[in-house]
Amino acid sequence: MKIQTTAQVTNLIIDGEQVKLDSAHDIELEFSAIDTGGAFRDPILDFSFRIPQQKWEAVSREDRHELELRLSDPDDESRTTNFSYEGALAATEDHDIEANGRLKEEQLSREVIGFVLQLLR
Repeated sequence: MKIQTTAQVTNLIIDGEQVKLDSAHDIELEFSAIDTGGAFRDPILDFSFRIPQQKWEAVSREDRHELELRLSDPDDESRTTNFSYEGALAATEDHDIEANGRLKEEQLSREVIGFVLQLLR
């Protein structure tokens, strides 16, 4: 099973520092897993988002950063989930910061999986 959806990043912390977001930013999500008829095996969540660069002027793909994200359902802002990720950030030609990441099995909580599945309803 593979599903794609969109949520909103409403809170972002990079390397322990709160990033001021003027508004929520879209995050593209792709969830894939083997559906065993009651559970998911080998779950993977790929994600991608961009934010205005702000003070993150010199970002290198080689640098690893600790990101903490709060996501909300675009149709129901009271539905949220949180996750952490360690990975690279990249500066784009538009002077934004782009993050592309993947969470696998033990990195994915039931809460995050449930949140993504609820976005489809």
